[in-house]
Amino acid sequence: MEGAIVSVPFRKISISGDGRTRGRQHGEELRDLVHAHQARWADSMRADLDMPVDAYLARLFGETRFLPAIERHTPDLLEEVRGIAEGAGADFGVTLARQLSDEEPWFRRKIKLETTAGRGCTAIGVDVGSDAPTLIAQNMDMPKWCDGHQILVDVDDHVSGTRALVFTLAGKLSLNGLNAHGVGICCNGMSQLDHSVDGLPEDFVVRGFLTRKSLEEGLGFMRSIRHASGQNYVVGGPGGRAIDIEVSADRVVEWRPDADAQMVFHTNHPLANGDQAIYRQQAAGLDEAKLRRLFYGTSHLRMAVLGARFTAPYDRIDMDGIKAALSDHNGPVCRHGEVEGMTDHYTIGCMIMELDASPRLHVAPGPPCETPFETHGFA
Repeated sequence: MEGAIVSVPFRKISISGDGRTRGRQHGEELRDLVHAHQARWADSMRADLDMPVDAYLARLFGETRFLPAIERHTPDLLEEVRGIAEGAGADFGVTLARQLSDEEPWFRRKIKLETTAGRGCTAIGVDVGSDAPTLIAQNMDMPKWCDGHQILVDVDDHVSGTRALVFTLAGKLSLNGLNAHGVGICCNGMSQLDHSVDGLPEDFVVRGFLTRKSLEEGLGFMRSIRHASGQNYVVGGPGGRAIDIEVSADRVVEWRPDADAQMVFHTNHPLANGDQAIYRQQAAGLDEAKLRRLFYGTSHLRMAVLGARFTAPYDRIDMDGIKAALSDHNGPVCRHGEVEGMTDHYTIGCMIMELDASPRLHVAPGPPCETPFETHGFA
C-alpha cells in the first residue's frame, strides 16, 4: 500500500445562516449521500444487534436524555440536525442518532456486551514554535462502511458569528475541525471513561467548541457541560500550546507526557482520568481478548508506536514528522481494516491543522500513506 495513490470521493460544501437554514442546505445538497450513509448505518446496527431500527431508536432515546442536554447547550445545532433531515427527506430520529458518534457504541454495549473493535483514532498536538504555528492533527478511524461518505463543510454560522471548516460524513454535524479564529479540535473516543445518559453528545461538543472565538472560551465551554461520552480531545489556538484533555461525564483532566514537553499525543485509552467505574463494572470477569475487542482495540499498540517515535524531551516536530507518524503501519496507526478483516476500523481521513492568524486545514480523505492531502483555508 505504501506509495499508492487512490482516488477517494470527497466533496466540499458551503452552508450559511441559522441552524435550520444551514441544515436544509446540507441535506438538500447531499440528499443521496445522506440516504446512502444512513442505510449503511442501519445495516450495521441490525447486523450487530438483530433489532429493527424503530425498536432500537425507541430504546436509544427512551433510555437516555441526550435531547434535553442538546436543547440546553447547543439549541441552534439541534435545529441544524432538524434541517438536515428536512433537506434530505430523511427520518429525524435516524439523523439524530447519526450525530451520536461515541454515544452509540456504549449504548449498544448496554444492550448487548458484544460489538466490533472500538473506534480508533490517533491524535498529535505540537506547541507553537518561534517560526511555526501551533499544530494539531489526527487520523479519524471509523468502520470501513463510512468510507466514501467523507465531506468537508464550510460553516458560516450566523448565530455565533463564527466560520469553521468541519471534516465529517454526509448527514453528520461534525467529526473534527477548526474555525477562522484559529481554534481547532481533534477527538478520540475512550470507552473506558464514565459516560452519562444526560450529557452533551460528542458531535455537539465539537461544533459547540468551534463556535468559540478563543481557546480559552472553548476550554471554558468544555468545563461547563456534562459530557455524554468519555473522550480525549486535542485542542489548540494561535500562539500557544496544544492541549490534551481527557473528558469523562463530570471531569476534564489535562495530560502531557511531561511538564516540559512541546507536544502531546494520544490514542484511545485513559492516561490521566480515573473516572472508570462503569468500565470496571462491565469489564469484571472478561478475558483479555474480549476486553480488547470491546474496549481497547489497537489503542495500546498504537500508543506504544507513538511513544517509541516521540521520546523525551519531547521536542516539537514539524508537519512532515506528523504525516510520517500518522502514516505508520505499525500498531497500526494508519489503518486499512487489516487487523480483524472488514470488522476492523479504517482511517477515513487524516487532518493536520495550522492554528494561527491565517488558519489552514490539510486533509487527506483516506489513509494518509496513500491519499493526497488537500489544503483549505478561509478566503
